[in-house]
Amino acid sequence: MSSDIARIPNARHRTPGFTLIEAVISVVLVGVLLVAAINTLGATAVSKRNIEHQALGYPLAADLMTEILNQAYEEPVDTVNFGRESSESGGDRTDWDDIDDYEGWSATPPEGKDGAPLDGYDQWTRSVEIAFVQTASLNNEVGVNTGVKRITVTASFNGVPAAELVAIRTQAWPKAK
Repeated sequence: MSSDIARIPNARHRTPGFTLIEAVISVVLVGVLLVAAINTLGATAVSKRNIEHQALGYPLAADLMTEILNQAYEEPVDTVNFGRESSESGGDRTDWDDIDDYEGWSATPPEGKDGAPLDGYDQWTRSVEIAFVQTASLNNEVGVNTGVKRITVTASFNGVPAAELVAIRTQAWPKAK
């Protein structure tokens, strides 16, 4: 015999490289990892945008809340009504003299007390809700004056709330000067 190595007649000779199954598994694995990476980047971008909106929205809401809290609890001059009196229906808030004058007010873009739009907030909205609440449970609204009002100021970007501030004001609060 010229060769000491016995040959196996049906054995396959394997060359280095990937089989089709290995290539498919690799493509699927890379695809899954790519989708996970893209989802992570997307979630990070959304989170960053929300943080930026909150950073702008809270001072915007706080500015209006401060303005409201500096008003009298109820109408100091005219007959006490909930909401704006006829003399307070102008295009600005300079004549508003009590908390509930702000009930239902909203402006897009947000405005200063004089009615002038605030620069840089074109896609923002500020809105206000005022309600009488029970003294025992400040979450329960009532239709009569309990001596306690809940004020909610919301700052929204493109219709999506970015910041909401809630304050409670009582009739016993010291009078604004």
